[in-house]
Amino acid sequence: MAFVEGYERGEPIADLATKLGVHRTTLDNLIKRLELTREDPDAVPPAVKDAIVASYRAGETLATIGSRYGFSPNKVQRLLVAVGKPIRSRGPQGSQLTNAQVRELVDRYECGRAIGSIAEEFGVSYACVRKQLMGAGVQLRPRGGVR
Repeated sequence: MAFVEGYERGEPIADLATKLGVHRTTLDNLIKRLELTREDPDAVPPAVKDAIVASYRAGETLATIGSRYGFSPNKVQRLLVAVGKPIRSRGPQGSQLTNAQVRELVDRYECGRAIGSIAEEFGVSYACVRKQLMGAGVQLRPRGGVR
């Protein structure tokens, strides 16, 4: 049977359904009825999962970990969620900036630096820098620079 051979080779069910001209749920039902099993082609060995969790606990980003193992940041996140590891919010947050850093943000902005370049230097978002400046009572320049 072409379907069984393709399934056991690891072909995606959606591709097999298209080839056979049936809906994928039909094939899902057939898999259950025939009690077919196969190794997940996207399975990650337990040792790699453990290393990913350890790297994430050590503070590495999803992107950094993913690039090490050839995974997308989203796949790393899915793996962490699957093992029950809570996901940190992305990037440094405004509350994580020290008072000294906020003063430095203000000084740079008041010296004429653009919010975007300041954000890049501090590794935070444009919105974070803007929020910190407004919170410090800084009068913001019009967007788009000098005209």
